[in-house]
Amino acid sequence: MLLNLQPTKRRKALSLTPLIDVVFILLLFFMLTSSFIKWHNMELAVSKPSTSTVQSSDQPPLLFTLDATGDLSLRGQVYNETDNAALAQLIEENADASVILLTTDQVNVQQIISTIDRLKRLGAESVSLNTDR
Repeated sequence: MLLNLQPTKRRKALSLTPLIDVVFILLLFFMLTSSFIKWHNMELAVSKPSTSTVQSSDQPPLLFTLDATGDLSLRGQVYNETDNAALAQLIEENADASVILLTTDQVNVQQIISTIDRLKRLGAESVSLNTDR
């Protein structure tokens, strides 16, 4: 009885060099084509409940309340996002008064930052966020 024992063919080892080259090319491509967001800094004064703020004028501060819908209210008057002219006039009439922003529990951080930015664009010099409940 004869056995047919032929030597088995060995497979060639797979080279990782082309794979690494392709990965580096893809990495370079995605790094060069991605866009980066330009971040802007905004000054934010947070009033502390334990210290009293010294007013530079005799006018009391404007205490705006921000609700979950993005509306501002001051002394019963509600200012929505389209009432920029009336809000700018109010801020101009009380130019020496500081602005303090109070929030409800349902307001998110983006609404707070957008409102502070809006108040500063409309002419408010000193805007602070009250964290005391």
